[in-house]
Amino acid sequence: MKLSQGEKLILMALAAEKDGKEELDLGFIRSAILSGNTWALTWQFPGIPTDDTDPRIAVETADILGMWSHIERSVRQLSPADKAQLEKDAYPFDLEFSGFDGNHDEHHGVASFMINELGRFSEYRGRELNSHSQSSLPSYRRMLPIFSEEMRSRGLTAGPLSAESILKIVKPA
Repeated sequence: MKLSQGEKLILMALAAEKDGKEELDLGFIRSAILSGNTWALTWQFPGIPTDDTDPRIAVETADILGMWSHIERSVRQLSPADKAQLEKDAYPFDLEFSGFDGNHDEHHGVASFMINELGRFSEYRGRELNSHSQSSLPSYRRMLPIFSEEMRSRGLTAGPLSAESILKIVKPA
């Protein structure tokens, strides 16, 4: 739902009136409204529609964070020799999630909210999420279909990615 400033204040006042009740996480509601992440209300409370941030941005952000979670987990499981070779072959591309541009990209605020308020992708909690680069998102968007194809070709029970698969995903051909 698109809330006007007045409606947001009214809802916050109603939420304050209800403090102490455990029907809803009122702190979460306040946080979502004040941070402009009202899209998260539909994730936390599926019956409440919002449209402040395009929900497709939230889905894409979750896809990107999920992709990087899998990549990072896979890198950690490589042998030291394979990891060293991958780092050399992937240079100058990162093997860790570097965040989104905090000044120009809505994904940055969405990722922060997912991690800190929704408790998702907890491995990124406390990490710097600002890449300070407008090239981050286009890079992640280039990586997503390659990652998806790698995962599809491996099947639902696929374990960690191989060094070759990681390199294919992170480094443009």
